[in-house]
Amino acid sequence: MNQNQARYKICLITVTLSDGGAERSAATLSHFFGHHNCEVHNVVFAGEIVYDYSGELLHLGKLKDKNNSLFTRYQRFKTLKSYLKKHQFDYIIDFRVKRFYLQEFILNNWIYGSFIQTIHSRKLDSYLPKNKLLAQLLYRNCDKMIVVSKSIEAEIQRNYSFKNTLQIYNPIDVAQVNVLAEEKEAIDFNYILAAGSMHKNVKQFDHLIESYSNSILPNNNIKLIILGDGKMKESWMQLSKDLNQEHNVQFLGSVSNPFPYYKKALFTVLTSKYEGMPMVLLESLSCGTPVVAYDCDSGPSEIIIDKHNGLLIDNQNKKAMTQGLNAMIENKDLYLQCKSNAQSSIASFDVETIGNQWLQLLKK
Repeated sequence: MNQNQARYKICLITVTLSDGGAERSAATLSHFFGHHNCEVHNVVFAGEIVYDYSGELLHLGKLKDKNNSLFTRYQRFKTLKSYLKKHQFDYIIDFRVKRFYLQEFILNNWIYGSFIQTIHSRKLDSYLPKNKLLAQLLYRNCDKMIVVSKSIEAEIQRNYSFKNTLQIYNPIDVAQVNVLAEEKEAIDFNYILAAGSMHKNVKQFDHLIESYSNSILPNNNIKLIILGDGKMKESWMQLSKDLNQEHNVQFLGSVSNPFPYYKKALFTVLTSKYEGMPMVLLESLSCGTPVVAYDCDSGPSEIIIDKHNGLLIDNQNKKAMTQGLNAMIENKDLYLQCKSNAQSSIASFDVETIGNQWLQLLKK
């Protein structure tokens, strides 16, 4: 790209490019911006690079030492400040959570200058101090606060006095998903699917395993496949053994391309404690695979039309989840209706639609 002809110079800042919906959204937007004549840079704070992205990369994690000493932290701050000063970006878009408020206060006020913050979870204390004055100080240089669901925006407006919020959904590149979904995977049995990080219990795979164990699925030779890794994986594997389901529940770890698994699954299940705008549902529906999900805060009710493209289950009700799993197997007409509507139901989330909403924001 001829930098002199670039529409905008954009810096996308993430924790990683390997784990989570916010990071996958950033990677998807990097391609969109790149294809629309923008100069794109990706700044990653830690972790591996798994998601495909467009543009330049600055990996600050490579400056860490084993103890993450104060010196290397200072070096990362200095490197980032110099990088941003050198490139003079039109827009800095931050996709990270803000758990360490002192660090974030330094970044937001002395490193970034003006920036756009994205909020991807209903758990607002991952981004905002509960104290309204501290929240205002933390985000005083924030040009726009992009929230990924209507539920999150409503919660911020109830609890804070920010006037610069704007709701834009996470994007899904349906055309690219269809290409990736054609890759073959060596599974020759019927299964339902779940996917997500296992570092914390937000995804509540224990709810899923218990609901599955109590359903008719095991007796109908329908297995449960779970994609993802993290420190809680061992406890969920043990739960499967305790429920005598170790042969039916398969943990396949992190996979570089989950879309063939989505495509071949009977349906995908989400049993989260809370969400933002769950990519697992969008990814499944984009593959033409219906979904079953707790009606948790937030996201599922803005994606799922009950009994049209999937089932919305009474929040945190494991018995109702078991009934939902059974219904998708016993009621063939219901299942086929949800499957036939799956892909078309998420047209408004396609990257071309969402990306153009971003371009309209930047234009203003």
